[in-house]
Amino acid sequence: MSWRSKWEPWIGLGLAAFYAVGLAGHAMPATRSWMLALTPYVLVVYGLLAFLPIILEREWRVWVWSLTVFTVTFALEAVGTATGLVFGPYTYGRTLGLPLLRVPLVIAFNWLLVILGAVILSRLLLRRLSRWTGAVLAALLAALLAAGFDWVLEPVAIRLDYWTWHGGGIPLQNYVAWFLIALLSGLGFTLPGLRVRTRLPLYYVGVQLVFFAGLRLLLPVSGGGV
Repeated sequence: MSWRSKWEPWIGLGLAAFYAVGLAGHAMPATRSWMLALTPYVLVVYGLLAFLPIILEREWRVWVWSLTVFTVTFALEAVGTATGLVFGPYTYGRTLGLPLLRVPLVIAFNWLLVILGAVILSRLLLRRLSRWTGAVLAALLAALLAAGFDWVLEPVAIRLDYWTWHGGGIPLQNYVAWFLIALLSGLGFTLPGLRVRTRLPLYYVGVQLVFFAGLRLLLPVSGGGV
């Protein structure tokens, strides 16, 4: 039995259990401040755990793609916070931890995992298509999934001081940017035929999606802000 088949289900269950505890902790005012203080550390630790099999696979093309996505998304976030030209005008709060150029360092890592998880799922759904058709459609579907993830996340992120949109409302530009960034990143993965043998990034993003969807129901949020 390989390392992956032996441990990945347990890691996935551990992710689900930990985020279930986090969901309850965020929902209760008495423990919410503790949960927020732990947020950047949880994102780093569990994000690295989800990414560990890719590191162990030693596929240099996937490493190059991952580093490129991390660097580009961080640069776009830095430009976005400075100018408002990419996603719309917004400012990061303190919840996500240590910033560089006014952007939390963990944010680009989460971008990478969200896009990778979306690509893995879209590949699973479209695996019977031909290589080129499947590659393009998988990237398109991954972009839609990533933008949908952000739609679920946004009101909760505002409520928990991840970031704040200037003027209060979430601009349509934000979702368009999410779609285009995820689409180009996805094409960079699917067109060259890159592969990963793990589903942990998919599990990670799926658990986060359920977590934020749950908080949308449990916290007093709206589609436009607090």
